[in-house]
Amino acid sequence: MIDRRFFFVIAAGVLIAAVCATRIKNNHPQTYLEQVEAAKTMRPAAGFEALDSESHLVRLAAWLGRHRIIVVFFDGERGADNDPDLLKLRDRFAELQAYDVKVVGVTASIPQVNRAAMERAGGEFPFPLVSDVDPQSPEGTLRIHRHWGRLDPVKETPLSGVFLIDRKGQVAHVGPIPKPYDNVDQIFELLAK
Repeated sequence: MIDRRFFFVIAAGVLIAAVCATRIKNNHPQTYLEQVEAAKTMRPAAGFEALDSESHLVRLAAWLGRHRIIVVFFDGERGADNDPDLLKLRDRFAELQAYDVKVVGVTASIPQVNRAAMERAGGEFPFPLVSDVDPQSPEGTLRIHRHWGRLDPVKETPLSGVFLIDRKGQVAHVGPIPKPYDNVDQIFELLAK
């Protein structure tokens, strides 16, 4: 006579084999785009402090965890008056205030250059434009650009980019660096939802 435990072991083996076969059948390899989406995670935003166009110290940490924040890295050589993202943000600033969103522009230009660009644009911007120039920092100039992944690794030149920090102080990342949006229109679409 065959022991009943033998049938239990066979039944358990068949069940495990069925579960494994189902998992293998339903496991599809990810496409490259799916892998990129899966790599996106929300991580704490890198805080910074820098001087604005009036040489006042602006601390991102003062807003983190309290407001949504749009951080715009722009080309200081072209000037704030020629950056389409900054101009859209300036024109729609009342809408941003209704959403309780703070804005800060970051450039490699010195404060005097930012002041001149604002004058050319017809007056002040309703949000700070900070200069990523700190000769006393051990990291040197462009440390904010480095922390946010906005520095071309080959040429060591600043890159443009737009980021949205949520109320928890988190920003989307792809791998180790924050992921920028293509333009501010995408951020306005997110805010409207």
